[in-house]
Amino acid sequence: MLKAVNSAPVTPAVSWSFEYNPPMGGAAGEAFTNTLASSGMHPAAVLAREAIQNSVDARVKGEAKVGVRFVAKTLVRAEKEHFVSVSGLGAVRSRANALKINQPNCLRTLGDAAKPLNLLYIDDYNTTGLEGDPTDPDSKFYRFLLSLGDGSKEHSKEHTGGSYGFGKSVYSSNSAILSMFAYSRTLDGDGKPLSLLFGCGYFRKHKFEDEHFTGRAWFGVDVTPEGGLQIVEPLLNDDADRVAAELGFATRGPDEKGTSVLIVDAVVDTDEILKGVEDWWWPRLIRNELDVTVVDAKGKQSFPRPKKREDLKPFIDAFYLADGQSPPNNKTDFRKSFLKVEDLALGVAGFKLLEKNRKDEYAVEEERLDSVALIRAPLMVVAYYRSWNAQNPPLVGTFFADEDIDDILRSAEPPAHDRWDPDARRLQDATGQSRAIVDRVLRAIKRNLRASQGAASPPPPPRPKKLTMLERTLANFLTPAKKGSQPPVEASSAPINLFYDQEPRAEAVGDKLRLTAAFSVKLKAEEDVDDMVARVRVTCPVIEDGQSGDDLRLSITASADLETDPAKEGWSRFVLTQSSVKFVCESELYDPLWTVKFVPEVEPAGQD
Repeated sequence: MLKAVNSAPVTPAVSWSFEYNPPMGGAAGEAFTNTLASSGMHPAAVLAREAIQNSVDARVKGEAKVGVRFVAKTLVRAEKEHFVSVSGLGAVRSRANALKINQPNCLRTLGDAAKPLNLLYIDDYNTTGLEGDPTDPDSKFYRFLLSLGDGSKEHSKEHTGGSYGFGKSVYSSNSAILSMFAYSRTLDGDGKPLSLLFGCGYFRKHKFEDEHFTGRAWFGVDVTPEGGLQIVEPLLNDDADRVAAELGFATRGPDEKGTSVLIVDAVVDTDEILKGVEDWWWPRLIRNELDVTVVDAKGKQSFPRPKKREDLKPFIDAFYLADGQSPPNNKTDFRKSFLKVEDLALGVAGFKLLEKNRKDEYAVEEERLDSVALIRAPLMVVAYYRSWNAQNPPLVGTFFADEDIDDILRSAEPPAHDRWDPDARRLQDATGQSRAIVDRVLRAIKRNLRASQGAASPPPPPRPKKLTMLERTLANFLTPAKKGSQPPVEASSAPINLFYDQEPRAEAVGDKLRLTAAFSVKLKAEEDVDDMVARVRVTCPVIEDGQSGDDLRLSITASADLETDPAKEGWSRFVLTQSSVKFVCESELYDPLWTVKFVPEVEPAGQD
């Protein structure tokens, strides 16, 4: 059991201890730093996302909003010499050749007092700190600094941001020597005040003085029993507070709980951190549920101001639309509430039409045109989602997920928490409902964005009849209480006939409905052609507020070979002759309260 050492008159011997390679193997130090290294985002953005997420997840219920400070410091001369001595970095430098750390880094110049050493402190406030008994594997100290891939958050009842246990890697990965210190004021397992300090290095596995090491290293008190397993404990209470002060950590008051992390030999720029905070945490900032301060090495304080960013303002306007704070006008501003699935609310989206500035340019970056900011309970932007080509008129959107599906969406996120993946392994369940919900959300986002674009677009100029969509057939709206026959197929100058073998009808399957239909297409007999390449698309949209909304998934069987049409998304090509090609369609099960329509479309493949 860990014992407090605050009564000792002298700080116990503290140093770096490197983990010996265990007989049965184990995670190498690199495993703690590689997870988020290739997320595709700027390292400063990843740091801003993950560090604040860790703090938000540790917020104290009922307390004031979470506060986070990023403070950069540059040490030279006496300050540097003192820090190097207290931090024990000489032990790391002594095996630099074996560690093979990427250059440049500070190890070779530790003894050069004139060479600056860059540090970055990240302090949070109104959080729980690393609470619990540090020796307990369920404590926050243990999960934050000693375990890897701990998914405890996934099973939490709280709507947290993280769930994989890899968020810690963002600190070491922004250190040129892969090292960090953590200092926390918190409560122990018995609810008593506790200060603790611990250092961690996450290096590659290596051999040093004929011994094999995993690459993990700890700065603390080595209490390994003779012949026993390696144990390194953190400094506690007065000793932790004293050494933390010597390492440059901000002093905390007796009841000022929270955690501070020090990134040694930091390689991240504070201006980029500030931009990352604005890019990804603007929803929580504009809700006034987060305070962030960024201090550069010269002591200049900066604060995120996302509302001042012209490229973020349209997304913020869309958020206010989704959140109900701004009324939509259905011309440039749109609000779309998604239909429930299995009594689970999905969420609400807002869409904002973009306008050009005085330079005849859009303020939003090109890669974010037509994108939708994905947001759930922690109020961090998960991604600026766009899986389609941008179209005119350009707009942006914000989707705010309902709490009903927050845990499902959290499980759909990879370790970097940068997308919602309907094929994520953690979504697996007996019914497949979780995957279906994520897929439904993503498809509904695209459908509602396109509907908003269509409503915002000026009416297209009239086109010659021979160039119009051929034989588009719309079924009557299908509801449980209303039945109707299909409208007759209109005459067309197109060389294709489309006719129903079975008109669309809704069939009860338990407490759900399923739509079925069958139709055939063939060349008109009077046409002087034997065959042609045609394209077909069949959709079954749900009607929302009088407009086509999300599409139901369809199972389609055809009597001809269908190939994906590379020229038009969502269409398939096939060879059409005087003999008819039959299509049999069946929808997924849907809520009996929904109104849907069946839309088959066919045209020559050469038509644009």
